[in-house]
Amino acid sequence: MIAGFSLFALVLIWIGAAGLILGAVEFFAPTALTVQLLGFAALVAGLLFVGRRVYGSIDAVGPSLPMSRAHALMGREFFLDKAIARGFGSIRVDDSVWRVAGEDMPTGTRVRVVAIEDGSAIRVEKA
Repeated sequence: MIAGFSLFALVLIWIGAAGLILGAVEFFAPTALTVQLLGFAALVAGLLFVGRRVYGSIDAVGPSLPMSRAHALMGREFFLDKAIARGFGSIRVDDSVWRVAGEDMPTGTRVRVVAIEDGSAIRVEKA
């Protein structure tokens, strides 16, 4: 879905636009019904083609979002803000402090986030 629109809604937008364009043309230069129907069909096809080119594929999916802020840290490297003692320590990420788990290491050690356990428990290892 693009910005909350379904495929059906997007198709209806282009059909409506074709109707408005054809209505404006008919207001100034009336034509026979057959010409109107063929013109409408051509406008719908043309607008759908242009719309797909301009807005991209409806089926295209952008990069998946992380499941949580903690998941966004996967693979990143940080320095220990507080030494890991008895399995737990902390790292500083921008303006926040995160509790981490791993083997005991001194403050300032460069670590890499390797797993997220139980939703927000961050597992690290020496980088």
